[in-house]
Amino acid sequence: MKYLYAIREAIEELIEEKNAYVLGEDIREPYGGAFKVTKGLSEKYPENIIGTPMCEQGFTAVSIGMALMGEYVLEEIMFGDFITLTADQLINHGAKFYDLYGQKLHLVVRTPSGGYRGYGATHSQSLEKMFLGIPGLKVAAPNRFIHVGEYLKYVIESGKPTLFIENKLDYPKELILEDNDIFQYEEKDYVVRLSIKGETPDITILTYGGLSSKAVKVARDLIYNEEISADVVVAADLSDAFFKGKDSPLIQAVRTKNVVVAEEGTGGYGFAAQAAFEFAQAGRRAAVLTSKESIIPSGRKAEEEVLVSEDDIYRKVKAFCMAE
Repeated sequence: MKYLYAIREAIEELIEEKNAYVLGEDIREPYGGAFKVTKGLSEKYPENIIGTPMCEQGFTAVSIGMALMGEYVLEEIMFGDFITLTADQLINHGAKFYDLYGQKLHLVVRTPSGGYRGYGATHSQSLEKMFLGIPGLKVAAPNRFIHVGEYLKYVIESGKPTLFIENKLDYPKELILEDNDIFQYEEKDYVVRLSIKGETPDITILTYGGLSSKAVKVARDLIYNEEISADVVVAADLSDAFFKGKDSPLIQAVRTKNVVVAEEGTGGYGFAAQAAFEFAQAGRRAAVLTSKESIIPSGRKAEEEVLVSEDDIYRKVKAFCMAE
């Protein structure tokens, strides 16, 4: 099943089972959302698919209000860059209700994120680190190595408002949920480890979201070209991956001393920086690879020079192994 269809199927199941509502710009027919996730749903469920004005602050507030009334709400932000407009509603309101009043919110704010599409400086960013570390708000970044639809249903059932980051490049790709001819597949609580069959790993590439596919391609190339065996560990829950010492899900999933952490966003203060700190605390060696401190150009060649590429990951892993 393709990543996009898995999300659409989960949304439809939530509408049928929970009478869930979907709010967002241009999500009704004939458009069906900027990346067509809700295509066809407004014809089947006209009362549940609610098109909104171009006002992220407003319909995020409406979504939170509906969730406070006990409804299941799936909100779509057309591009991840626009989550900045939802910050007050999510951080100062939605995230606070459980701790203040014991009130669960079955609310997921879905948004496509990331670059590599030539969309330019305001439609290509990975801004999830701005929302990490907010008590009461979960940040999730699914990938094509988990069943993204089941994960969507899992996070909305949690009752904790969730920012659900969907990488644009993953929408047309097939889910990979089992062993193949090269990799052994292991999954526990939506943390995935892909290991080269028959090899003892020399290093681990840790990442999330859309970079997961690039990391797997790099691991395949490294074993063929360099005889370097790299595990790929893929996170989905960015909020609760650490902070439990040796019991942290990602610390447990990584079985090598050396770790390269790749993040599509810019460096510092984000997932990769926290991961490097946590692995250092656990006595591991960690290197960090992020996009350059720059706006993201729309020209494809210039964009490639800013964002993390497969070549960047390859060179980083090789150099880290050789430097030991």
